[in-house]
Amino acid sequence: MRALLDAVAFRAGRDRLYLTGDAFSRGPAPLEVWRVIERTSAEMVLGNHDDRLLKQLRGLADGTMRKRISARHQKTLDALQPVAESLRTWLDARPLFVSEDRFLLVHAGIRPDLGLAGTSRKEFLTLRTWPPTGDIVGPRWHEACPAGDRLVIFGHDAPGGLVDRRPHLLGLDSGCVYGHALSGYLLEEDRLVQVPAVGA
Repeated sequence: MRALLDAVAFRAGRDRLYLTGDAFSRGPAPLEVWRVIERTSAEMVLGNHDDRLLKQLRGLADGTMRKRISARHQKTLDALQPVAESLRTWLDARPLFVSEDRFLLVHAGIRPDLGLAGTSRKEFLTLRTWPPTGDIVGPRWHEACPAGDRLVIFGHDAPGGLVDRRPHLLGLDSGCVYGHALSGYLLEEDRLVQVPAVGA
């Protein structure tokens, strides 16, 4: 993440940073990601992994977490423990989408048939295939999505990889978690930027 920000010469206070979600649960340094978010005043749409993390943080705070969690999730929770309260508050305020004049930002997708207004919370967080298959295999939602008048930017679909159908669609999940690249997009320059995953 720091390498990507360096590659675009990001400057806090001058530039705006938007994230497509799932910032904490899969990488090796979730606390450092939180520090970057704080330092940059980044905005983010809620992702499915963020939603699970939020539920876990709530359960830890109020003592209601009963379900066993995986070692990987426990490692993430342990790393984030020093900032658990502020992170929980921040995640709780994350929107499901960001709608601006030039772009629409979502984590997973929007329903091709009903559009933004008809997309459910679960679909904003998990939509990949259309019609839904309940699996990661199948035609993607964006293949059935009619072209709109602004760019739809999304993440979530590492198995599907980078989707570049500008000026209508841009899927930025290029599989960094699997050792591929981390991708970003500079809206004003219409420029895609990628950095290799650490260790790749």
